[in-house]
Amino acid sequence: MESNSAEKATLSAIFLNVFLFAIKLAAGILSGSLAVLSDAFNSFLDIFSYIIAYASVRLSSQGPDSDHPFGHRRAEPLSAILVAMFAGILAFEIFKEAIQNIFFGEAAIHITDLTFGVLLICIVVKIGMFLFLGKEAKRHHSSSMEALSMDSRNDVFSTSIALAGVIGAYMGYPLLDDLAAVLIAAYIFRAAYLMASKNIDYLMGACPDAETIAKIWNAAESIKGIKRVGGVRAHYVGDRTHVEIDIVLSKKLKASKTHQIAEKVQKAVEAIVMVERAFVHIDYE
Repeated sequence: MESNSAEKATLSAIFLNVFLFAIKLAAGILSGSLAVLSDAFNSFLDIFSYIIAYASVRLSSQGPDSDHPFGHRRAEPLSAILVAMFAGILAFEIFKEAIQNIFFGEAAIHITDLTFGVLLICIVVKIGMFLFLGKEAKRHHSSSMEALSMDSRNDVFSTSIALAGVIGAYMGYPLLDDLAAVLIAAYIFRAAYLMASKNIDYLMGACPDAETIAKIWNAAESIKGIKRVGGVRAHYVGDRTHVEIDIVLSKKLKASKTHQIAEKVQKAVEAIVMVERAFVHIDYE
């Protein structure tokens, strides 16, 4: 049920971005504004990115099989890295075009009420998408949906910059339109870098942050019958965590009792949202 909800949310985002791309492209062509066209190309990238994310959400929701015994969770960070790569390419192309316009001139810009209206509509829609996708990302613990939520937030910023550039061009300062395009390119590149660096850690099996380790440690220590937790080792498998926990028990406990305690530790740790699997090792003193 939850995976179907995640798929529907991502699919809705795809259709919204198709709509936003269409109206921004029309406004950009009619006005000749590079800032608006840059923002339209950003929306086109969003369509492609969201399609990748939709496919990864479907794939990652599949359970383990003979070829992937720990499931398909790596599909989500992989898709996020692909999104970041294409965002970086887009940022470079926008930056190059803006610099050429600044130094070699550009065609006349014709700003109308349609231009302003389209940008304002896009800002409102993207704010809604940011809030909705962020909520769904937390609900499903989905790195792909989190990336899309952050992308929607970035789009609010980039479209606002485009709006500022359009206002400048409308007031007789066309250079501001190109400067707005440069800022949009810089912001897209920064977002791409942050997205890639985070998801590379997921794919490389990095250790989760100290807060997550502390939650795992506390969950294990909360189980009655444990003398102490000997150690915790954790690494990412996709965007979820696999954990190995060493617990120290009394030698006087029966085998059946030690097994019960180990099971309780496993269940307590796996109840943490970030944790997909916990492996418990028993030592005695």
